[in-house]
Amino acid sequence: MISYNALLSGKRCLISTGARGIGKAIALLFANHGAVVCVGGRNKDMLDRTMDEIREISPKSRGYLVDLSDKEQTEKMARDVLNDFEGVDIIVNTVGVNRHFPAHTYDDDTLESFFESNYKSGMRFARAFLPGMMERKTGSIINISSIHAVQSMPGYSIYAGTKGAMNASARVMALDYAPYGIRVNNICPGLIMSDVMMDEVYAFPEGEERDAFLKLLSGMQPLPPGKMDDIANAALFLASDMSSYITGQTIMVDGGASIKAH
Repeated sequence: MISYNALLSGKRCLISTGARGIGKAIALLFANHGAVVCVGGRNKDMLDRTMDEIREISPKSRGYLVDLSDKEQTEKMARDVLNDFEGVDIIVNTVGVNRHFPAHTYDDDTLESFFESNYKSGMRFARAFLPGMMERKTGSIINISSIHAVQSMPGYSIYAGTKGAMNASARVMALDYAPYGIRVNNICPGLIMSDVMMDEVYAFPEGEERDAFLKLLSGMQPLPPGKMDDIANAALFLASDMSSYITGQTIMVDGGASIKAH
């Protein structure tokens, strides 16, 4: 029987980036449900503060300083987690580097940075930890993708492409690893009032400009803008046995934005 108070009791979970934002919300929720979490982050001060919070709940959890746009750093984090915990049971790929520009204006460094961060890092973690999952005949991989992988706006071509690649690979991985009891799923957030989104809000001067921007955000989907906990809750569902018969799926957590024609 499922214990709904400790859905991840005894599980080892890798959160690829969790110093702040959605990744932090997921890491804290997983820790509250009994998991040991391995959290990546490239800002040491933020990562240290987040890990202080997490270790109050899950003392064995650890943080790893990493820039996921760097292949060597990603692979070093994977090796370190393997050395520290002998593997993981759940991977949550949370990284999402995003800038807006037309496709004809990007340079090779930008293209490679986007794909290394948003797509390749998740594949590198899968390569490192899947053998252990296969041996144990259990595991869950969750990609925090984006609504832009499904329907987007001008200027998002490279970002949407990286997230679309993530979604497509997950469908095939779900087929490849189902015989080993490993499930692979995607979550596509819509507008979430995350730390990063609030940075964008506060970039507008207080008053009419900020109010107009917030009104625009509120009208982008049928429901009000989402919270970071909305994504964390979806991730907990997919990580736990509550979703034991779900694999290869892309779940839209977008307040209904993807069902609007305009």
